[in-house]
Amino acid sequence: MHIRGRIRKAIREAIAADGQFSGWLVLKSWGENVSDDDLPAAGVFTPRETSTLSTGSEADRITHVVVQARCRGNDDLEDKMDDASADLEALVLPLLAAIGETYELATTDIDIVGEGAARIGKLEMVFRVTRFTDEGQSE
Repeated sequence: MHIRGRIRKAIREAIAADGQFSGWLVLKSWGENVSDDDLPAAGVFTPRETSTLSTGSEADRITHVVVQARCRGNDDLEDKMDDASADLEALVLPLLAAIGETYELATTDIDIVGEGAARIGKLEMVFRVTRFTDEGQSE
């Protein structure tokens, strides 16, 4: 399995196994049909990787790891999303530390849509992990 696939799989498995996310649907893709009744849900994606030749034979590969979560809620929805982001950060960073030379949480975005009982919180966290590889090798 490609390194990006292993990253996604490790994070999905960690979310599914963590008690803070008990009862959450863990997705491979938001392309799956997810109704509001299926929430809370989380997904892990690696939509972007950049590669820069740093020496004559070594490349710096920066993989963007996106963790998205969606929850239903009321007035406390933003607080729920903040709590989920803190739990996800604590879960993801050690996994990235085991994979790359450098890693970070780059951005956290929270969006609340809807009104009243139909409010949905959308969380998107973008992590970056850098690996140093031989040129032409992804690992």
